[in-house]
Amino acid sequence: MANTMIGFEHLKKLSHTSPSKIVLLIIDGVGGLPHSQTGKTELESAKKPNLDQIAKESICGLIDPVSPGITPGSAPGHLAIFGYDPV
Repeated sequence: MANTMIGFEHLKKLSHTSPSKIVLLIIDGVGGLPHSQTGKTELESAKKPNLDQIAKESICGLIDPVSPGITPGSAPGHLAIFGYDPV
């Protein structure tokens, strides 16, 4: 079987200097259900000024790491986010 790993030199050719900074913030394990009295999840009820400020000043989005409609566990989800096939 041939070695299919991409060498560092190849990756170096793909990169370039940029003034932009990128932070990939993965918040895992906060997919709670709404509370019966408040109708809010734990994350919606929590005081989180720092996360609120980051969200306000950023571009935010959602992804389907495996496929639409499939809710993977943390490990397969993280693998997919970083480019590995979780299946």
